[in-house]
Parts: sequence; C-alpha cells; structure tokens
Amino acid sequence: MSEPDPSPDSDPDPELRVPRNVPALLAQLRQERFTGAVTVEGGPGGTLFLREGLVGAVETPAAPSARSLLLKSGRIDEREWEAALAALPENGELGAVLTARGSVTAAELFVVCTAALFDGAFAMALQPVTGWRTDPERGPGHGPGRGPELAAWPGQEPARLTEETALRLRTLREMVPSVGEFARGAVRAEARSDADRIGERGRTLLLAANGRRTPRDLAFALGRGVYPVMFDLARIATRRAAARDDDPLAPRPLLTARAADRQSPPPPGADDRPLPRRQPGGQLPSTRPPSERKPPGHPHHSSPNHPSQNNLLP
Repeated sequence: MSEPDPSPDSDPDPELRVPRNVPALLAQLRQERFTGAVTVEGGPGGTLFLREGLVGAVETPAAPSARSLLLKSGRIDEREWEAALAALPENGELGAVLTARGSVTAAELFVVCTAALFDGAFAMALQPVTGWRTDPERGPGHGPGRGPELAAWPGQEPARLTEETALRLRTLREMVPSVGEFARGAVRAEARSDADRIGERGRTLLLAANGRRTPRDLAFALGRGVYPVMFDLARIATRRAAARDDDPLAPRPLLTARAADRQSPPPPGADDRPLPRRQPGGQLPSTRPPSERKPPGHPHHSSPNHPSQNNLLP
C-alpha cells in the first residue's frame, strides 16, 4: 500500500495521522526538547507526557497508574489522597503536595511513578498503534487535567524507554508461545497450587485468578504492574511445565485460556533462568527521525500496514 496523501484536503483530521515510527518520533521530540503531550491512538491508547523531550509519565487504561499502585498497595489510603487533592493549588503538582503532607516520601513516590511509566509503555506496546498527535498545551505546568496526575521528573530518555520495553517483550517471548495472547487470555488456577515452589507473590496471583481475569485485570486488582504480573504467571507456567512427566502428582501448567493448546515444554534450566542483562551496544529500534521534519503538533505519517511500524515500542 502506498503512503497516505499528505495533503490537508485528503485528511479530515490533520492533527491525527498514522505514525511512521513512534520511537523515531520520541527521538525527534527529544532533539527538539519538546514539552507537552503525545497522545497515541490504537488499542487502549494512552498519553506520554514530556518535558524537554524526556518522558516523565505514561497514562493508559492498559496498565495501572501511579495513583492505582499507591492506593491498591496501601502506601496511601483514600482519605490521604482526597485530602491532598483538596489541598492542591491551581497549576500545582500533586506529587509535591503528597510529599509535603508526609503521605509518601519523595524517593518512594519517584520509584512508584517510574515503575508506572515503564509499565504503561510496555502495556501500550502489546497492541498496534493507528495514529498519534502532539499537544504542547498539555503537560507539566498546566495543572490538573492538562498535565500528568503524577510523574517521575526529570524523566526518562526515549531510547531508555524503548530499550526497556523491548527487553521485557523479549523476556516474555522466551517463556510463553504468544505474549499478546498471554496478555489477553483469562487466567485460571489449577487445583494443585505448588504453594511451596511459587512463593508468596505467586500464591497471591493464583488466589486472585478466577478464570475470568486477564493479567491486566489481576494487575489492577492487586496494585501491581502488568509486566510483573505477566512475568510471575509465565514463570509459574514454565516451572510447572518442567515437572517430570512420570510424576503422577505433577500438576498441569497454569496457562491462559487462549494459549492452553499450544504450550510447549520450556528449554532446560527455564525454571531458574534470570532476567537477561542488557548488553552495551545492543540493537535498538531505529531512532532516525523522519525525512521531513515538522514542528510538534503536525505529525508525520506512513503506511499502517508495515508490521514493524504498528507497535508503540517494538
């Protein structure tokens, strides 16, 4: 398929175009020291908030927000949260209010916000992107509703965000047949839970797995990130699949419903494989900016049918 016609007359919404490559877009915005928001369309979609080209927050319905992680984990209770909102000045930052009131330390808040940022980018990368738009009138300094609710400033380099997302996807691909199907499928727990082998986090996941919840649902219910939940579920499945075939008490692996018929035994040693380490000079998705440079707010566009261009962060 040929490239979309770039003329404004052929596009009813010139602010929303099919992206050539979102990592390349973020790299260009970093060069331009862009401050504002990038709204990504497709799947659940989401918004990335940038300051001088650094990504400080990712908000998406595909993953729990920093607020959800704080409240569901019990780090902050509802009354403290509501009191902080009531004390929030116009154009103020909620994080500063929370730390000033002693509801959470600055270090703890930064860790939670950073975790939510990386997890949001990972969750958005699980589904295709259909378009994006930039908005310099949203972002830090624009107050509640126009900027991120909570953010980890000064922010992350776009290349760092891309690298971490790619690493997480590669890790899961070594453990499950299809990361996308694993993310979408409802999780069921077997009757035999192997409680002594899966640890406290694993037991908590299995108790919450009712056959209707997806990994995303479990993440929201437990106040955890989508990736940590998927990693723990995949690790449980891998360990169970590695049980001896001649063991009459060995339970079947925990699987998502859609992947149940295609599970294959993991390679030897999969039950204790550590997370892969990043190698210096490792391959990253291309960050070469598009050939036609345009100012923020006027997105570049390309064919949506090229498979390498359809994910937020490959």
